[in-house]
Amino acid sequence: MIQISKKQIYLYSAIYIGIRVFSYFFSPGTPLYFANPVNWIASATILLVVIYFLLKKDIHGWLLIASGMVLGGAGSFLEIKGIYLRTFLFIFSIAIFTYHTIKEKKYNIFLENKTIVYVFLALYTIVGLSAIRGYYAGHNLKLVIADTLPYLFFLYYFPIKELLKSEKFRKATFNMLVVAIIGNFIFTYFTLVGFSSGIFVLQDSYYHWFRDVASGKITGYDTGFFRILLNEQMLLVPIFLWVFAKQIYSGNKKIIFTISGAALLAVLTINITRIYLVALAVGILFLFSLKNWKRWLVYSAGAFIFFITVFTLTHLATTKGKSLGWEYLGLRLQSIAMPQTENSSLSRLLLLPRIMEKIQARPLLGTGLGDTVTAYSPVFKANITTQHFDWGYLEIWAEVGLLGLLAWGLVIGYLILQIKQNRGLLASVVALLVINITSPALFHVLGVILITYFLSFSQTKPLPNSQATRAMAKGK
Repeated sequence: MIQISKKQIYLYSAIYIGIRVFSYFFSPGTPLYFANPVNWIASATILLVVIYFLLKKDIHGWLLIASGMVLGGAGSFLEIKGIYLRTFLFIFSIAIFTYHTIKEKKYNIFLENKTIVYVFLALYTIVGLSAIRGYYAGHNLKLVIADTLPYLFFLYYFPIKELLKSEKFRKATFNMLVVAIIGNFIFTYFTLVGFSSGIFVLQDSYYHWFRDVASGKITGYDTGFFRILLNEQMLLVPIFLWVFAKQIYSGNKKIIFTISGAALLAVLTINITRIYLVALAVGILFLFSLKNWKRWLVYSAGAFIFFITVFTLTHLATTKGKSLGWEYLGLRLQSIAMPQTENSSLSRLLLLPRIMEKIQARPLLGTGLGDTVTAYSPVFKANITTQHFDWGYLEIWAEVGLLGLLAWGLVIGYLILQIKQNRGLLASVVALLVINITSPALFHVLGVILITYFLSFSQTKPLPNSQATRAMAKGK
């Protein structure tokens, strides 16, 4: 049974805030500034501590890695010589896990998971060939590596599967998730209030830190409202649907699920990404069942009313009572059907012919990872070249070909088969698949981690408490 630990909540809250405050004053490298050496020293120290714990087979090493992923989100807060700390942690943790596995001859970890091993081998074969093809096609090496690296995070499946047997790990990661949800809510509203009140202004130091380090986006409007986005909010809807399903199907009335769901919806009222709204609607419809239709209807109506209320109050506050914001919400939704009415939708539409040309040229094997696309931008009034295709499935097809799409189909198909009895997880995956239409949700690091966690969770049978404790003590 999942429990909330006040001690862990306080600790992880301090880490969540500390990471961001530290990176603001001791910034990693950005397009405008050189990296502060203190950031490198702190990152190297964390790396050495994690390596020490992992070599000692102490679970605290994995908890530190998990805290970096969950609490750090998609931000590039910590780095060593231009390489994110997350990447170093991944390389060393997988290397040490593999070393211990071979040394102790625990080959059953792979033998018990033959199907997923074959699925990963198929995906990695195609990704590897696409990376080589991209390199020899003259694509920027940094972009090739950046496109390849997220796929490697599927290797976390094996250690996560073992770690989920530990109640200590499950409890800690759940508390991290709660802190990340509440923290993201506070972080987003703090940023909105700062810009709306004039404390922060576009192009100031906070703006550049938010964009280049926190990996966010801030768009100002003449009304006084600012649209605030963070890359980790890509998982906002899938996580909300998991929380929502718990309340509908299990009747879980724990206040923490209500607070978490409310915080996620409140953030969505400021994010207002079209595909997230579509994914939310599809996910909620997917959760409908005749058996629980009354609870579904009550909770769905409650979520809708809460969303509209918070959206309206937020706009009234930021615009000083001048606007309810509904016209803005209407424009965002209208641009789904009429993309020419909104610049970002129009930009995506203009990229489409160029992407289709690449697919038609090499439909089976693709053009290789690290590819870019050039098209006219109505925002910048000029031709721009970008590695962001803004069409998730078409980007997969263009870079790794039809074979790559089929390999992804194997991964997702296998995942759905494993979690088909869990409506909450299924709804989360459905939402992720919808979001991937116009975002790189599946092949983003956080998307890969979420899929990997679901795969590991579906294959794990927790040990009894006493047995789990003994296993950890023995380093199992």
